Amino acid sequence: MKKNTATTIPGIVGVAGGLEVFLGFATASFLCKNSFSDILNEDTGEGYQRPYNRNHSLDFRNYILRHASSTPPLIFNLRNELCRSWSIQKGSGNSAFLTLEDGVRCLAQVDCQHRLGELGGVDLPLAFMIYLGLDLRQEMAIFNVINSKAKGLSSSLTDYHESKLLSDLTKDAPHLFISRRLNEDPASPWYQLIRYGGETTSGLKRRTSFRMMQKTVQTFLAQTRTILDISIEGKYQVVLCFWKAVQTIFSDAWKDHRSNLITKGVGLYALMQLLGDIVKSNPKADFSIDYFMSMLLPLKSSIDWSSQGRFAYVGGKKGAQDVYQALKNEVSL
Repeated sequence: MKKNTATTIPGIVGVAGGLEVFLGFATASFLCKNSFSDILNEDTGEGYQRPYNRNHSLDFRNYILRHASSTPPLIFNLRNELCRSWSIQKGSGNSAFLTLEDGVRCLAQVDCQHRLGELGGVDLPLAFMIYLGLDLRQEMAIFNVINSKAKGLSSSLTDYHESKLLSDLTKDAPHLFISRRLNEDPASPWYQLIRYGGETTSGLKRRTSFRMMQKTVQTFLAQTRTILDISIEGKYQVVLCFWKAVQTIFSDAWKDHRSNLITKGVGLYALMQLLGDIVKSNPKADFSIDYFMSMLLPLKSSIDWSSQGRFAYVGGKKGAQDVYQALKNEVSL
């Protein structure tokens, strides 16, 4: 049987903040060959990083190949589930040796995906830092802190990370809880129609972003905070029944979302504000699908959601407010 080969890199170990790390140097091609990025797959929920952007990586390649260019250390994590393929041997003082089994991508890319993306054949030396044995939750948290303000990183993706990292989502961020349920509940009209900012095989049918949905839900919760004294699950059911009623009343516009504004920003913001008003107008009502349909029925013949209709030229927050006021006037709240 052929014995597996390995590569050993000298470096030092130390503590960064409260976590142990290994610091070393290696070529870009070696680091690229022995690492992987864990991109979020919206269909399975696996992974957490943004999709690869080749132009972003080419920009970095063009820069780093210039004379006297440099970059901060690339950041990786060595996950425990791959521990059979990596080891750290400590020497005297802070010296240490990192050994990686050849042919196994052990290094999880935490902050370097786009810097390494187009450097597969480049033998340029780069500094790197590796966290040792972080679990996926810890790794995701570090990624989120480093990249939450990064150019090109979807705010929906960082919102999604937050929803995965909070220990009690229903208590700490109920707007994120409801928004995720709308996207992940097969009974929801929004099932798999909300973009988290990752990759998906059904990307073309996604109608709105997680950031936009959670912002509108947050507004609804703020509107009804003092009058809707029910559990977060109960509040989700209110939102769910409302959107089922919307889907039924405006079935044609809902199906043809590309030619209509009902699931776009102005429609989403306006309708969620209207929901808040409906609840406030009768907080003890049975908020069933039938109840919401009876409230929305006056809109069926008077509201045209098409991109060539009444709201064709509205946009932004002011446009959403104009649409909301028009809806409110029609239902006489």
